[in-house]
Amino acid sequence: MVNQLPDVDLRHYISVKENQLYTPSTRIAEVFEKEHRNVLRAIRSIECSSYFTALNFELSEFTDTTGRKLPMYNVTKDGFMFLVMGFTGKQAAAIKEAYINAFNQMAEALQNKQHDNGAVMALQATNQTLQGELLQLYRDKAQLLEQQLSQTKKANTSKPTSNKYFEHKKHQFIHHVVQYLHQNPGANKTNVMASAGYKKDDKTARKWLADYEGIHWESEIIGISHAYFCKE
Repeated sequence: MVNQLPDVDLRHYISVKENQLYTPSTRIAEVFEKEHRNVLRAIRSIECSSYFTALNFELSEFTDTTGRKLPMYNVTKDGFMFLVMGFTGKQAAAIKEAYINAFNQMAEALQNKQHDNGAVMALQATNQTLQGELLQLYRDKAQLLEQQLSQTKKANTSKPTSNKYFEHKKHQFIHHVVQYLHQNPGANKTNVMASAGYKKDDKTARKWLADYEGIHWESEIIGISHAYFCKE
């Protein structure tokens, strides 16, 4: 449903320094509606090589509205893509696409310039007010779509018979798993799911297994697999 959202142009969020395109971490926080401190924390906790970090996350600073100088990062396209992999949701996915498109369009403009950065600077300044309005429209539309989806899900699960059947299946699942783990402590996920009559890729059963971990059973990673143990 992302293609129903308005096309947001974020090119004015991309800057040029020594022929390198980057976006400030303050802009990333603004567009994704996150606290800047949380974006800084995400950058500092990224698990990548020191070479990649130095190349794609340049430490800098900005002056806030009170006059304080605070840290920020200038983030390249590669750094941006690495950073936002953890940002989830329909709105986040669509904004990622718009941001990457902006990087690509600015890269093309930079490549085609003849003498100086005048064309790029003009491109950055174009329609900033309009883009701000479009971005807000983008967010409002994404929120509306998510609300509609949530209402549809509630309507589809409102029938008492369906809910009663679902609860019965869930309690059966819990009962079978607990019985199996009493007899087979340390069983892997595939065998645990099979003991309740489900395949390992069944989404509903996987959710139940995760939801009741810590209540009826617990798990630990042994090698590359999860081993499950009964708590009861």
